[in-house]
Amino acid sequence: MSNKDLYYKWLEAWNTDISLINEIAHNECIVHQARTDDKDSKRYSGPEALKEVISSGTYFFDDYKMSLVVNPIEEGSYVSARWNFTGKYNGKMVGVNVDKGKEISFNGTDIFYIEKGKVKDYWVSSDGVDFMKQLDMI
Repeated sequence: MSNKDLYYKWLEAWNTDISLINEIAHNECIVHQARTDDKDSKRYSGPEALKEVISSGTYFFDDYKMSLVVNPIEEGSYVSARWNFTGKYNGKMVGVNVDKGKEISFNGTDIFYIEKGKVKDYWVSSDGVDFMKQLDMI
């Protein structure tokens, strides 16, 4: 599987089947992510680290979808892509001042370091300010 194909599998895990992470995550995978929920992103490693990103990212939304804005770009052992997340707020987040069902959309960028055909390191950067503004948190 090419690094680009691995990234497409990542999107498929978001949109249809989180168990696909078991195919693409290195046993020592580390997620490097600034978080707003005070959780340490290094609390999990391996496939569980990537599954936690998806679980926490989708928990507050119904009818969500990850789609590509910029197709994967591969350079050596790295692959990167720009994505868009859309979903309907489900009412479960503290500090949100919008009605359940509000549609949101925000962008981000992923960078994967691939070792032995698996995601070893993952960096994610998303537009948290835009996200929080849509939910009337700031």
